[in-house]
Amino acid sequence: MSAHEMKQRMEAILAARAEAIAPLLDVQGQRADLLKQLALLDEPYGKAYAEAEAGGWTAEELAALGAEEPVKRPKARPRARRTNAKKGAGEAATSATSEASSPAVVPAQDSTGSAAPVGSGAQSS
Repeated sequence: MSAHEMKQRMEAILAARAEAIAPLLDVQGQRADLLKQLALLDEPYGKAYAEAEAGGWTAEELAALGAEEPVKRPKARPRARRTNAKKGAGEAATSATSEASSPAVVPAQDSTGSAAPVGSGAQSS
């Protein structure tokens, strides 16, 4: 076989391969576009799903209706911090130290109402 014939066979093989991949490339482009569109819907879908749950629907009921659990749930709102009854840094350290060093007192289970420190071995009968 001459070099010219080998080159013609190679070109025919490459042409067949290029023809075979063309449909895949077309579908790949369409698929990428649809995946982008789907990603844009993830957040609103998650919000709508959460609103349905807040409205009384359970995940099982929604699944029975054909609604899939969302990939991304909406981010929860940060909770408000409690501002009342703040302790000063010195008070908090003193309180934590005194609580850690003193044994917890648990009321005895008898009718006298006496209390015994936890771990003292005193048991009521």
